[in-house]
Amino acid sequence: MPIRIRLSLWYSAIFALALLLFSLGLYGIMERHLVSMVDDAIADRMEHLVAAVRAANPNGEAAESPVTPSLDAFEAPEVYVQVLSRDGSILARSSNLEIRILPPLTDLGKQGTFDVTVDGTRMRASAAPVTAKGQTVAWIEVAVSFRQRDMVLDRLRWVLLGGGLGAIVLVGLLSAALAGRALSPVSEMTETARAIALSRGFSRRLSVSSQKDELGQLAQTFNEMLASLEEAYSAQQRFTSDASHELRAPLTAIRGNLDLLDRVKDMPEEDHQQTLQHVRREVERLGRLVNDLLTLARADAGQAQMQSGLVELDALLVEAHRQALSMSKGVGVRLADLEPAVVQGDEDRLKQLLLILVDNALRYTPEGGVVTLGLKREPPWVTAYVEDTGIGIEPEDLPRIFDRFWRADRARSRDSGGTGLGLSIAKWIVEQHGGEILVGSVPGKGSRFSVRLPASP
Repeated sequence: MPIRIRLSLWYSAIFALALLLFSLGLYGIMERHLVSMVDDAIADRMEHLVAAVRAANPNGEAAESPVTPSLDAFEAPEVYVQVLSRDGSILARSSNLEIRILPPLTDLGKQGTFDVTVDGTRMRASAAPVTAKGQTVAWIEVAVSFRQRDMVLDRLRWVLLGGGLGAIVLVGLLSAALAGRALSPVSEMTETARAIALSRGFSRRLSVSSQKDELGQLAQTFNEMLASLEEAYSAQQRFTSDASHELRAPLTAIRGNLDLLDRVKDMPEEDHQQTLQHVRREVERLGRLVNDLLTLARADAGQAQMQSGLVELDALLVEAHRQALSMSKGVGVRLADLEPAVVQGDEDRLKQLLLILVDNALRYTPEGGVVTLGLKREPPWVTAYVEDTGIGIEPEDLPRIFDRFWRADRARSRDSGGTGLGLSIAKWIVEQHGGEILVGSVPGKGSRFSVRLPASP
C-alpha cells in the first residue's frame, strides 16, 4: 500500500477517533443540559404549586379533604400535574393527563426527581409534600415529558453522524492530497533513481525548493549522493579506460618484439638479446601494474590487510635511503633531519609508502639533481619528507597528482617505467594510518612530498 494512502488512513482514523470522543462528550453534555432544564422547570412549577396549595389551606385543614386550587393555570404542553391526598387518593389532576394517571409516588416513598414511564411515554417526575402547621396537607406530583428532549437529542445524533461522516471523508481526501504533495520529492527521487538505473545518467538532479524541512534536506542529500555517484562512476570509467590503455601498451610492445623475433631468423646475437631484454622489461612493468591494480582493488573493496604495531619510522627511512642509493643513476641521494620517531601502523605498508615517494622523486629528477629524505618530530605529528630538485609540477596539475593513472606527461612517465598508480597507493596508505600527505612544488625547481602521521606516545 502506498505511503500516501497509509498516511491518509492514519490521519482519517485519528480524526475519526477524536471526532467520536468529541461527539460523545457533546452528546452527554447536551443530554445533561436538557435534563437540567427539565428539572429546573419541574422545580419552578412545583414551587408555585406548593405555595398555591398551602395558601388554600392556611390552617392545615383535615388531610382527608384539603382544598385544591384550580390547576388550569399550571398546565403547559408536555407538563402534567397531579395532587394527591395524604393517603394517596387523587384530589386533582391536569386536564392534559386525560385518562392517564401518574404513579402514586407516596406509596413508593420517593421524593426528589426521577424518570417514570406512563402509558409508554417517558417522563421526568418529581413529588413533594405540602405541609401547614406541621401537618402534611397533600402531595403534589409534577411530570414533564421527554418528548421534546428526545427530539432534540435525536436531531443532534443525526447531525453528529452525518456531519462526522462527511468530515471524515473530507479529511481523508485532504490528507491524501496533502500527503501526496508532501511526498512529491520522494516520488521524484523514485523516478530519478529508476531513470538512473535504466540509463546510468548520474547527471540528473532533484529540484530542491527549500532545505528547511526534512524532505528538502533529504532531496539535497540525494543530490549530493548523485554527485558522488556521478564522480565515482566517471572515475570508474576513466580507471577502466586508463587501465586498458596501460595494459595494452606493454602487451603491444611484447607482441611486437616477439613478432620481430619470429620474422627475423638470422638476427644478430646482440640485437636478439636487446629484444629479449626489452620484452623482459615490459613483462616486469606489466607485473608491477597488475600488482598495483590488485592493491587498489583490494583497498576499494576494504579487503586490504593492514597490520598494526609500533614502527620505528627513522629506521625505515634509513632503509629507504639505502635502496635509493642503489636505484639512483647520476642523482645524488642524501639523508637529513633524521630524528627518532615511532608511529603505530603497518611496517610493510609504511616502507612501501616511502619507496613509492623515493622512486617517484628519482624518476623525475635529471642527472646531477639531488633527492633528500628527512624525518622530523612535530608533536603530536611525525613528518617524513622526500624532496627533489627535479622538473616540478605545474600548479594546475597539483590537484590531480593522486588520481589513478594520471600523469602530467604520459609518454615520459611510461618510458620511465611508472604505472601511474604509485601516488594513489601512497595516499591510501597515509589515510589508513590517520595521516595526510602534502605536496609543494615549483616548476623547474623540484617538489617536496611531506607525510604527516600521528606520533606514538
